[in-house]
Amino acid sequence: MDPFIEIFIYLLLGASAGLLAGMLGVGGGVIVVPGLIFVFEGLRVFDKPVLPSNSLVLFAVGTSMASIIFTTGTAAVVHYRRRTINWSLVQLWVPCLVLGALVASLIAQYIPVQYLKSIVATVILVLATVMLLNRLPKVKSAAPKKWIPFTLTSSGGLVCGLAGLGGGPVMVPSLLTYKTPVPQATATASVGAFFLSMFATTGYVITGFHLNVPNSFGYVYLRALIPIVLMSTVFAPLGVRLGQKLSKLLFMRIFGVLMMIVSLRLYYTILIA
Repeated sequence: MDPFIEIFIYLLLGASAGLLAGMLGVGGGVIVVPGLIFVFEGLRVFDKPVLPSNSLVLFAVGTSMASIIFTTGTAAVVHYRRRTINWSLVQLWVPCLVLGALVASLIAQYIPVQYLKSIVATVILVLATVMLLNRLPKVKSAAPKKWIPFTLTSSGGLVCGLAGLGGGPVMVPSLLTYKTPVPQATATASVGAFFLSMFATTGYVITGFHLNVPNSFGYVYLRALIPIVLMSTVFAPLGVRLGQKLSKLLFMRIFGVLMMIVSLRLYYTILIA
C-alpha cells in the first residue's frame, strides 16, 4: 500500500472517529477497528511467522483502544463544559464496564483471529438491529435494579474490549432504555469509554510488550495512532455540537445504519479469508 494512501486513511478514520465520539458517544471504534483491519491486511506488517496468527486483529483493537482515550477524552471535556454529564450514572455504570474491558484485553491474545472478527461483527450487528428497529426493551422505571448495570456493563465491557469498541454501543442503548435523555446518554457513554479505553489499552500494551514490531508499543501501532488522534481530537467537539441537535429517533437511525454497514463489511472479510 502506498504510504500516502495509508496515512490518508488514518486521517480519515480519525476524523470519522472524532465525529462519532462526540455525536453518538461510541468512541469511534466501530469505524476505526474495521478500517485498521483493512489497512493492516494491505500492509502485511503483521504476517511475520514469529507473530501470533491473530496479531493483525489485536493490533487493530489495541490501536483503536488507544485512540479512544484521546477521542472520548476530548468529547468528555466538551460535555463537561456543557454540563450534560450525569455523574451519578457514571458512578453506577462505568466501574464494571472498565473491569470487563480489562479482562478482555488480557484474554484476547488467546482467541483465534476469525473468532475475534466474528465477535466484533456480531456485537455490532445485534446492536445495529436493535437501534434501527427501535426495539429497546420497555421499562417502567428510570432507575434499574443494581444487578442490571453490573450485568450489562461487565459483560458489555468484556465484549467491547475484545472488539476494540469504547463501550458506547453498550452504554448508549442501555441508558436510552432507562429513559436517559440523549445528551446525557452520549455524555455518560463518552466518560465511560474514556476510562474503559485507558484500562483496556494498558492490558493490550502489557500482553504485546514482548513483540518486536517497528513503530509499535505492545499491541498499539503508533504509526496509525498518531494521525488518528490528531484528527479525532479536532473533530470530536464538532460531533458534540451535532449530537445535541438530534432527536432520539434520528439519533438511533444514524447509530444503527452506521453499525450495520460496519458489521456487514467485517462479515465480508471473514467470508473471503
